[in-house]
Amino acid sequence: MRPFLFFLTVLAGLHFQDAPAPLYEQTYSIYIHGALAGTESVSERRDKNGNRVCSSQHEMLVTDSLETKRMAFETTMIFVKDTTVPLSYSLKYLSGSKDFCNVTVTNGKISRMLSRGGNPSEATAALQPAAIILDVNVYYQYDIFSRVYDFKKRGRQTFNNFLPVIGSFVPVAVTWLEDSKLDYGKSTIAVRNFKIDFFESKTGYFSTDTSGRLVRLIIHDQDLEVVRKDLVPQAQEIIKKH
Repeated sequence: MRPFLFFLTVLAGLHFQDAPAPLYEQTYSIYIHGALAGTESVSERRDKNGNRVCSSQHEMLVTDSLETKRMAFETTMIFVKDTTVPLSYSLKYLSGSKDFCNVTVTNGKISRMLSRGGNPSEATAALQPAAIILDVNVYYQYDIFSRVYDFKKRGRQTFNNFLPVIGSFVPVAVTWLEDSKLDYGKSTIAVRNFKIDFFESKTGYFSTDTSGRLVRLIIHDQDLEVVRKDLVPQAQEIIKKH
């Protein structure tokens, strides 16, 4: 084979080489006031350092008294290897607004850069023991509590959650309630059920599968339910109509 043709063959092989399969993928349907309002899709992969990278995409239709608007954003969370120790978190809006939020963890400190309406703000705090980053509107992240919860101790357990929107730590309490089975039509799945309390704020309930992955989240104060889309397949057809 001539050198030039060999070079083209190598380039073609590189170009069409399949990307590594994600470690995990899932899509959730988001219901507000009982009506389908959007979806959240999440996937996980490894970076070149072996850290776990969780990426999510969010599409929602938000309605006020005057109009319905599309809200879209994407997030990336990076954990040290297979641990729950966060390295960074970022959020970027894709629908109209250029707002963003970046969180980094370095040298015993956690720093946040937030931009809203073109107005940036910064916040830095000392890193708390066993710190967690939970953005309350990024729903797949709730299942991290099933991974840090101590089932030997059980009962109500409090965690140090860094809330990106305010740039400081807010305690979150999680209580394991029971193991049970969820029945969605033709699907039945074994789950672990938890109660989550945001101090001086709201209370929610979430369920994970036996691998610790989110299956369902309910926050009554917001009339919000998030559930795996494969358990409610009709949701896909409803979304297509929008």
